[in-house]
Amino acid sequence: MARAVLALGENLVKEATCPLCLDLFQEPVITECGHSYCGPCLAAFMGVPPRPIDCPQCRAAVAPASLRPNRSLRSMAELTEALDKARQAHCPKHGELLSLFCETCRCLLCPLCQGEPQHRDHPARLAEEAARQLRETLQNNLVLLQKEKEEFRPMGQKKSDSLLGKVASEQQSLRDAFTQLQEFLQEQEDVLLAQLDQVREELNQERCRYISSISERETLLDTLIAEIKRKCDQPMVECLTDVGKILDRCEVAKTPIPEPVSPGLERTLERLFKSSQMLTAVMAEFKVKVCLDPETASPYLNLSEDCKTVRLASGEQELHDNPKRFTGSPSVLGSKGFTAGRHYWELEVGHGDSWAVGVAVESVQRKDSLSRALGKIWALRLDWNRQYTALHMPPTPLELNQELRKIRVHLDYEGGQVTFYNAENMVQILQFKATFTEKVFPYFWLWSQETYIQLCA
Repeated sequence: MARAVLALGENLVKEATCPLCLDLFQEPVITECGHSYCGPCLAAFMGVPPRPIDCPQCRAAVAPASLRPNRSLRSMAELTEALDKARQAHCPKHGELLSLFCETCRCLLCPLCQGEPQHRDHPARLAEEAARQLRETLQNNLVLLQKEKEEFRPMGQKKSDSLLGKVASEQQSLRDAFTQLQEFLQEQEDVLLAQLDQVREELNQERCRYISSISERETLLDTLIAEIKRKCDQPMVECLTDVGKILDRCEVAKTPIPEPVSPGLERTLERLFKSSQMLTAVMAEFKVKVCLDPETASPYLNLSEDCKTVRLASGEQELHDNPKRFTGSPSVLGSKGFTAGRHYWELEVGHGDSWAVGVAVESVQRKDSLSRALGKIWALRLDWNRQYTALHMPPTPLELNQELRKIRVHLDYEGGQVTFYNAENMVQILQFKATFTEKVFPYFWLWSQETYIQLCA
């Protein structure tokens, strides 16, 4: 019987459905050919101003003035709509009353649905009892969400604003510093400002995402509160329908909002700030123009015409020997030595291995092997096995996770320090402590035809 009633209701819905919009009739009108349509649907077909058209079903001519309201069909559509709402309390599959609530699937069931495989092992109880308990649960969520909305005063954007202010301040500090020694700092200014601009863009992006998250959370809270209030006032069946979705969204609304600035971006900012402060601290240092001294170059080395680049020769060259020339190792010194002050120079190395750069005192042994000269050399070396080494006595392997291409060498004569930096990001690589009592020269060693050492202008 229930199935027959259900089928009858479905047929009634078909009869009360507009063939144009496929929805229940709204303000139906009838044509002279006997077909009915929603008034707004047919008006849309006729256009503005209305013009005659062909009937969508039989192609007969339909004039705008010939349309008449179909009041009986309008009444039937209204009754059909009311009947359809009443049918929603019955199972659309079995036609039985939806009297049970599946606690696992959070949906209404009829007695026949409970016996089906997907619900057979799930706990179920009377719908009225479930509605009472879920109303209490929804009410508790409502109280918590209202309290959270009252206390919802996120202040995370102030943190990103503060960091953005620091970025702007650091940029200004860098500009002031670079104007004092423009020739010395121009390259680093460009590099660091570009990095700060990138960080500022990332900060702005994270700030926008954070503010968007706040706005979305506020919207979600407003929507959920309104939906829960409306759900709690609904009858049992409507209250329980789709209640699981609301409960799931309540859990989403309770999740913490992500941090306004990611830890990785904060670490990048700290590194950039340290680099900026370091550059300000070394303002008193002077960049020197270093050239290679041909009189000290080993016969196994080739120097460029401008004495800025050194490569390994294909064999031993016939060069005039003199007390300054290295003959025991493929080494060469810079043409200028230092007996005071703080100085630095930069150089590039090729992709090969077996090179060393640093400083050596004037009395370094030049006719013996490199191992006998280590006590008077302070250098950074890349060995044949790609191992970086602090080249002094004794040589010490270094743990470096970066491949060096551009290197800055700092000499502090009075302070007794030789410091090496990766010139691409100004990260310190190595520092020697020493006591200098004689002239100190830039030092270079090369023993591979696959690479080179080139002094930067």
